[in-house]
Amino acid sequence: MIKYIFIITFFISSLYCVERSAFGAGDINSDNPYGLSESEKIIFANKKKISLQEKKILRLQEQLEGIRSVVDSVSSKLGKTTQRINILDKEDSSVNANEFSEIKNDISELKRVQSENYEKINSVLRKLSEMIDEIDNSYVTEQELSKVMEKKHTTNRSIKPKLTNSQKLKDSVALYRKKHYTKAFAIFTQLANDNYKPATSNYYLGEISYYKKRYSDAIVYYKKSVGYYDRASYMPTLLLHTGIAFDKLDDIENREKFFGVLNSSYPQSEEAKIAEKYLN
Repeated sequence: MIKYIFIITFFISSLYCVERSAFGAGDINSDNPYGLSESEKIIFANKKKISLQEKKILRLQEQLEGIRSVVDSVSSKLGKTTQRINILDKEDSSVNANEFSEIKNDISELKRVQSENYEKINSVLRKLSEMIDEIDNSYVTEQELSKVMEKKHTTNRSIKPKLTNSQKLKDSVALYRKKHYTKAFAIFTQLANDNYKPATSNYYLGEISYYKKRYSDAIVYYKKSVGYYDRASYMPTLLLHTGIAFDKLDDIENREKFFGVLNSSYPQSEEAKIAEKYLN
């Protein structure tokens, strides 16, 4: 019989635990909730913060009541002392001179204490006001919560995957063709530093420098590009622009050297025809 009672008790206890586990999830009124959604987590954190502030406010209110009690006591003493002075004024002042002086000193001390108490009260009131304002600012309304969640979801949607160097090269070429030279130059520089397609990257760095009339820089980049690969489809343009860059720098000897290579290597190209105009 005892064995059966134990089994039944264990079975009921198990059901109770399962019920708590299954239906306790998402209960933000619990001290230690679990299984909360993102919005419920925000609400729970909000409630926890407000609860802490309310406890602080309660302690300050108790402190305020204590100070007010002292103020009332001092006020009562002041009242009684003032009455005593009025009585002494009606009596023989020469007889009560010492007592009159002591009472005046007492009044000065009581007023000083009272002033300190009022300052304490004002200090506590300021703290209370700040805490109430903080609770107001901490409270998240349903509308504000929905904005927070929407912003989070928007941020998550807006996170872009990391671009590959291949995609960066495509993007930078597109920027170059649209003459967005500054943005394109930054990406080509990164690609060149990463040693990705260094011939192509340096060629475009040379082209951007050329169109920005930084001819010395352009020549340096063109030279690097040829050093990596000298059979690229853009070689006629590279040779032409290198020759023109030397021409702009009044280096006629190197201009003719590059135009000569262009004419001998790509005699039928449009670039060779343009170079002929500089040689004639």
